[in-house]
Amino acid sequence: MKYDIIFDSLNPVNGFLSGDKVKPVLLNSKLPVDVLGRVWDLSDSDHDGLLDRDEFAVAMFLVYRALEKEPVPLSLAPALVPPSKRKKVNVPPPVPCRPSSPSAKESRQNLPHVPILPAKMPSVKWVVSPADKTKYDEIFMKTDKDQDGYVSGLEVKDIFLTTGLPSNTLAHIWALCDTNDCGKLTKEQFALALHLINQKLTKGIDPPQVLTAEMMPPSDSTQKVTVPGVLKYTCLVCWSFREKSGVEQEIKEKEESITQRSSEVQELEDEVDKESTKLQKLQEQRQEVQEVLSGLNQQKNKLEEQLNDIRQKCGDEIQLISSLKEEITSQATQICTYEEELSKAQEELSRLHQETWELEERVEASRAQLEPMQESLQTSQQEINQVKTKLSELQECEEQNPVVWRNHLQPVVINGKVENFEVSNSEPTISDDSKDRESLSEKEETVNEAAVRLCDCK
Repeated sequence: MKYDIIFDSLNPVNGFLSGDKVKPVLLNSKLPVDVLGRVWDLSDSDHDGLLDRDEFAVAMFLVYRALEKEPVPLSLAPALVPPSKRKKVNVPPPVPCRPSSPSAKESRQNLPHVPILPAKMPSVKWVVSPADKTKYDEIFMKTDKDQDGYVSGLEVKDIFLTTGLPSNTLAHIWALCDTNDCGKLTKEQFALALHLINQKLTKGIDPPQVLTAEMMPPSDSTQKVTVPGVLKYTCLVCWSFREKSGVEQEIKEKEESITQRSSEVQELEDEVDKESTKLQKLQEQRQEVQEVLSGLNQQKNKLEEQLNDIRQKCGDEIQLISSLKEEITSQATQICTYEEELSKAQEELSRLHQETWELEERVEASRAQLEPMQESLQTSQQEINQVKTKLSELQECEEQNPVVWRNHLQPVVINGKVENFEVSNSEPTISDDSKDRESLSEKEETVNEAAVRLCDCK
């Protein structure tokens, strides 16, 4: 078997595997740790911390079922409990041989017929009181959804888990109450299970390892039969072989189902790969679009900054234009003032030009009048010079010979007229000489005034 090969590959010691050796195999399934813990608890039937070959096969079977999305049961189904781990009920010497699966029934049908005698069981009071039985029956009726007279593990799972007891304890109570090993509980077995749970919760009494006579459900007690010793062991041998065959057949079917599911899973994985590829491409496209969007956002931010700058500049330009307009208005006012002043200045200039022209004409007329005067002045100046020279000569002669100089007198031209000096024997008087000097001085003053007037006109 496949599980036996795996079991041998883990190098068991004395036919057992420790938790450290099984742990990597269980963790390789990728199942949650709590699920793997429940698988270990269900597989380790004797709770010795080790797994033999049969317990390891049960563990691997539960792991594969969990991989197929099937829930791990609270307790093992009768077909999954290894025969060596089954609990035996302590009843009077005969041991019941009850089938737990169709394979067990077939095994007994193939055995030789042996007469079975009904056994007389002593009358024992049941541990479940009638009041508790009535209360538990009401719970049973609510839990039995399909109304088939049995409750399965799935139906009682919520009730058991709400008690807060450990999973191992609940599984042990289930195994004790499921006396028929059919994976379901009757009404009396369900009442016994709730009684054991209540004993643990209220009084702290642990459930026994095997059911005592007073714990056996009444309906199960009336069905006990006695089997001869030889047939008992024969049934046990047949049961072990048939049970293992049934388990192997079920495991084989599960493996085929696993193979089919594996192919489906592979197809789904291929589909997932395709979708992953598409998703990756879409993610790449999204990344590209995101990059383009980021670039556009950056460009938008730059444009917004430029727009804000332009708006700021426009505002500055508007203010500048307003100030320029005000300045233009002021300058226009000044221009008007200047134009008025210019007009006045032009009028003044025209007046001045007129006055200048008039003055120039007057100057020309003055010049025309001045030229004869200048010529007369020059002539007078020359005459004065001649007179001054003559006087100088006369003065020298007079100093040398006061009488002689009169003989040398000649007529002198004064103002274009020739004047003769008469010489008398008498000496000249001082009064005549003074008169001549005064006349000469007057002429000099007249010439000087004419010269000054001429300079002023120029």
